[in-house]
Amino acid sequence: MKALKHGLIGWVCVLALAACAEVLPSQRIRIEKAEQMLQQNAEEAIALLRSVKDPEALPDSLRARFALAMGQAHYNVHWVMNEDSLLLYALDYYGRPDVRDTLQLLRTYKLAAHYFYDSERYKEATEMMAEGNRIAVLYGDTAARLDLLRSVANIGEGNDDFEGLIRLQKQLIAIEPDSTRRYSNYNSLAISYYCANQNDSALLALRKATECLYTSADSLKALYYVMRNYADILSDSGKNQEAINLQRHSLQEYKETKHPFESLSYYALSRYFLNMGQVDSARYYIQMGDSVRSPYIDQDLSLANFYLVQKTLMNYIDSRSFTIRDVAFFSNRLYNNFIRDQRVIAQKGKVQLLLQQQNMNLQLEKQKERTFFVGVVALCILLLLTVVWYLQRRKHLLVEKEEELEALRRLLHETEGDESGNNDKFVKKMLLQQLGLIRIVATNPSSDHQELLVQMGRIANKDVAVDDLLVWSDLYKTIDMVHDGFYTRISQKYGNILNEKELQLCCLLKSDFSTKEISVVIQQSIRTVYQRKTVIRQKLGMAEKEDIAEFLSVGL
Repeated sequence: MKALKHGLIGWVCVLALAACAEVLPSQRIRIEKAEQMLQQNAEEAIALLRSVKDPEALPDSLRARFALAMGQAHYNVHWVMNEDSLLLYALDYYGRPDVRDTLQLLRTYKLAAHYFYDSERYKEATEMMAEGNRIAVLYGDTAARLDLLRSVANIGEGNDDFEGLIRLQKQLIAIEPDSTRRYSNYNSLAISYYCANQNDSALLALRKATECLYTSADSLKALYYVMRNYADILSDSGKNQEAINLQRHSLQEYKETKHPFESLSYYALSRYFLNMGQVDSARYYIQMGDSVRSPYIDQDLSLANFYLVQKTLMNYIDSRSFTIRDVAFFSNRLYNNFIRDQRVIAQKGKVQLLLQQQNMNLQLEKQKERTFFVGVVALCILLLLTVVWYLQRRKHLLVEKEEELEALRRLLHETEGDESGNNDKFVKKMLLQQLGLIRIVATNPSSDHQELLVQMGRIANKDVAVDDLLVWSDLYKTIDMVHDGFYTRISQKYGNILNEKELQLCCLLKSDFSTKEISVVIQQSIRTVYQRKTVIRQKLGMAEKEDIAEFLSVGL
C-alpha cells in the first residue's frame, strides 16, 4: 500500500508540472514553420506568426527572425508594411559585429526600405535601399544587389529623388542577367530621365528598350506599351510628327485587341495635334477617345486627371470660357475618396484595438484556465491521498470485521442445537441477538439479486441481443396507450421519412428515457445515439438543439 501511495503521488506531481508548462507548440517552432511557408502560403504564415505571444519579449535572435519572417510575408502578399517597425530591430541585430549575418541583413534592408516607404518616410526608404546596395557590393552578393535594385522604382518615385533613382537603375541594367527584364529596366530608366527633365537621355533609353523587345516575338504587347511612352516623350520634346507616327502603331494594336489603352492612344494623338496647332484634328481624336472610353480611365485617378486637364483645355479652345464644373466634380471625388480612406483607416484602427483587447482577454482566460487546472490537480492530489487513507482504513476495518465474524461464527457454532439450561450458552445467544447478526447477513445479496446483476451485465456486454429481449409490437401498443397513440401518429406522418430504428428512438425519447439509458437498451454507444438524434433532426428540419419528443408532440 505504501508503494501504491508513493506511486500515485509521483504521477500527480508529474501532472502538476505538466499543467504549468506551455501546452501549445513553442514560439520557436511556430516561427520556423512560418519561415518554411513564406513562399508557398504567405497568408497562412502571417496567421501563424500572429499567434506568437508578445513577440517584442522574445529572445534577441528569435525576435529578429520573427520580424524578418513577418515583414517578408507582408511583402510577398503585397500588404502595406507601415506596421512592421520591428524590422528596425532586426536590422540592428543582423548588423551587430557578434552576429553579422549578411544574407539576412540584406533582406532586412530591402524590407525596411519598404516599411519606410509605406510609412511615407521616403528619404529614409531611399537611404535604406542605397545602404543595402552598398553592403551587397562590398560583399560581392550579386543576387542580393539584383533583388535590392529591382525594388527601387517605387522608392525613388515616392521621394522624387530621380537622380539617385537613375544611378541605381543604371547599376541594375549593368548587372541584370535576365534579358527579358532589360526592356522593363530601360523603360523605368527612361521615365526617371523624363521626370528629371532629361528628355534626350529618356529617348535613348526607350530606343534601347524597344531594341530589347524586338528580339522576342512574345513581347509585342510590352513593345506597344513602351512605344506609347516613347511617343509621349517625343511630343514633349517637340517631335510631334514622329510621336504621331509611333502612337498610331500602338493604336492599331489596341484597336485589334480591344485593349483599354485604345482611348489613351486617341487622347495622346489629340494632344500631339493640339501641340501642332491643328485644333480640328485634336478635337476629332478626343471625340474618338470618348467613343471608346474605358472604365479603366476613371478607376485610375492619375489617368482621369490627365484626361480632365486635356478636356478642359479643349472646351476652353472651343468656347473661350473656362468652366470649373468638371474640375469641381473631380475634386469632390478626390475629397470623398480621401474621407472614405480616412474612415477605413480609422475603422481598421478600431478593429485592431478590439482585436488586441480580445487577445488580452483570451490570454486572461487562458491564465484562469491554467490556474483552474492547477487547482483541479491539487484537488486531485488531495482526493487521491484521501482515497489512499480510506483504502488503508477500510482494509483495517475489513480485517477487524473478519475477525468479528469469525468470533461470531464460533459463538453460533457453540450455541447451535443446545437445548440444555446452560446459562453461559444462553447468555451467548442473547449477546448474538444484541449484536444484530441479521444485519451483517443482510449485507450479502440474495441469489435473485445476483441473477439480476448477471443479466444486466450480459446486456451491457452485448452477450444478449436486444431483439431477443424486447418485443416492440407489444411496446408500441403500450406507448400508444400511455401517450395517446403517439407511435401510430408519428408512423403515419413520418413513416416515409424515418426508418424503423429512428421511430423506436423517438418512442424511447417520448417515454423519458435518457441518452445513457437508451444506449444500454439498444446496445449502441452514447455517441451513436447522439448521431441518430442528429439525423432525425435533419430529416425533420429541426434546429440543432431542439427537443425531438416535444417537436413531435406539438407537430402531431
